[in-house]
Amino acid sequence: MEDFDIFDENEFEPPVYKKILNEFMESMPPMPCSANYQSGRRLNGEECLVENKEDYGFNFSESVSAAVRSLAVYRDDQQNVTSADPGIDALKLMHLFTKSSHKISPTPLKKEDKYLEDFLKDVACESHVSSMKDDPDMPFHKKYIRFGTHNNVKNLLMILDELPKEWTIIQLTSRYNPEENVKPFDEFKTDISSIFITMFTNHYVDKPMSVLIPANITKEGEKPLFKELYSLLDDNYKTIESAQYLNNKRLIKNYWSQRDDIDLRMKGVLNMMDKEWLGGWCSLLTGKLVDSKLKNKIIHYVDSAISDWGFIKLTTKQKILLYNLMDCSPVLSSQQIKSCIRQILTEHGDTEELRTFKRDIKCLDCDSDFRFSSELCLNCLSKCFEEIHKFSVVDGIKAFSQVAMKIKDDLDFREARRHPVILIVDELLDSFPWESLPALNPHPITRMENIHFLYYLYKTHEDSIVDGYFLTKSEVGRYVINPDKDLQRMQLRMQSFIEFWCGDWKGRIAEPPAPGELLEYLNAADIFLYCGHGDGVGAVCSGSGVCRGRCVCVLSGCGSVRLSGASGRAPPAAPHQHLHVAGCPCVVGMLWEVTDLEVDKVVSTLVALSVSSKAPLDWKCVGKAKWSQGEIDTNVEQKPRSPPEQNLLLAISKARQATNYLMISTSIVSRGLPVKIIDTP
Repeated sequence: MEDFDIFDENEFEPPVYKKILNEFMESMPPMPCSANYQSGRRLNGEECLVENKEDYGFNFSESVSAAVRSLAVYRDDQQNVTSADPGIDALKLMHLFTKSSHKISPTPLKKEDKYLEDFLKDVACESHVSSMKDDPDMPFHKKYIRFGTHNNVKNLLMILDELPKEWTIIQLTSRYNPEENVKPFDEFKTDISSIFITMFTNHYVDKPMSVLIPANITKEGEKPLFKELYSLLDDNYKTIESAQYLNNKRLIKNYWSQRDDIDLRMKGVLNMMDKEWLGGWCSLLTGKLVDSKLKNKIIHYVDSAISDWGFIKLTTKQKILLYNLMDCSPVLSSQQIKSCIRQILTEHGDTEELRTFKRDIKCLDCDSDFRFSSELCLNCLSKCFEEIHKFSVVDGIKAFSQVAMKIKDDLDFREARRHPVILIVDELLDSFPWESLPALNPHPITRMENIHFLYYLYKTHEDSIVDGYFLTKSEVGRYVINPDKDLQRMQLRMQSFIEFWCGDWKGRIAEPPAPGELLEYLNAADIFLYCGHGDGVGAVCSGSGVCRGRCVCVLSGCGSVRLSGASGRAPPAAPHQHLHVAGCPCVVGMLWEVTDLEVDKVVSTLVALSVSSKAPLDWKCVGKAKWSQGEIDTNVEQKPRSPPEQNLLLAISKARQATNYLMISTSIVSRGLPVKIIDTP
């Protein structure tokens, strides 16, 4: 949108001034509607991918969490205007929004026109007009969050090049659905047929690359995957919500039976995601190998197979997909590998060449004017492959399966460490437990709203980021435990843990913090721990007061980092988004409802793993038979103490093992930057 320039004279008298203000009121440019903006960008990205235009990656990057960008713009404008000059008047405001260098007459408005001045004062706090203007003094990481012509392919590539080389940045985007333009979220959230996996950075790509894979896989006699997940989460909520009314043994027994059933269903969802949905495409979600020599081995093995078998027409995209698949092959089954090899060879070659050969193949099931190769049947794809490469798909699968077996047998690959993965997840896909997939669970993974916020947090904390990790300490700890006073056993457990492991931390127990105290905690702490209902910070984090923004937050309440949809077509939102806007580097929390005992096990294990302590005994060795009464037994056999797990993301992965309930272990996720806690005992 072009800048709105209303000044073309040097001097203005009151009648002209009034006209200017009225025109300003009517013509100020609005922020784009996030729902429409996202769906439009998603559709544009899909069209660009079909036409093989390279800006599809940029369009997909713009298609997620646009509302959070608006939130950041609003907060930034609010702070810039009100904190810089609380007594700002109408003339100064107009200068601010129009960036004019002309002189305006200071003649005051007439009394009957005073409403115009009041309007402009309101605009100072509520308008996003300034976001549409170019401010030469604004840092680029703040500017890129705003909507404008600076959001383009060139700047996206510049940002990706500037971000830490250790990061693997992957985005999961649902395919465009016209229903989302006219219906509320709840009415189309299960109607997703395919997703795009976009690799912005990984070991083998030098520019964004996307693949389309089927979603919502259905087995005969079972619910579609998306419907099953949302049904499961709804039943989980109802079961936990009704637990407070249980008053006899029969009802309690029935409750635990329901919990076991829900757990079994979540296992089925993970199974479906791993085996039937993603399969070998999980390989695109894994991090870069720490040992670069292993990467070179992968490339050598694949390139040798291509040369030996004569795959002279494999495209660059096919080679990169094969590199990634072989990279992940030690943790994939043979069936997953073979199925993915077939798809790479037949569906991800030169589309125009495929169309040429498809015209000579008569098939009642396939349309010659297909958009994506995956729309063709296996028979047509196989025939086209044979025409292009002069040998069968079976031979191609055999060739690269041999490479996969060679890598599987290599111990160095099975024990290889990986750099962190930044997972950008479309709001429609955010409820899935991606981090708990077997191929991903052992690795450091964190979620982020979009590229814009990833770059924003990176630049905000650039001086504290080393080798791709935000470095922090745990010397200053703050906590709030059971502020609603209705989780007595949780209070006893977590209080005894804090006193034993983090005795120097300060906080509130069984009482809410005083007004302003919670904000003070967030500003002062290295680590903030909340144990209670919900997220515990929603009351303060939506304001403009969280200014320090260096606190790592662990929020253990139900759905503490869940994206909750508002009514109509309003975008999903969560308190962690406000914390990120304020500069908070990382928030750890729960995706859905959890039960207190099991989540206490996970959270206490997480803190004990990642925070060094002067406690006389390792937390895992402490006797916990009476933990729910606030008693821990230190009169136990002494065992060698484990060193702290400085990598918070790996500590989360290990902490999941502290509970036997899958609904609890899959719920905990990290949102924000990868973090290392570098305290020494």
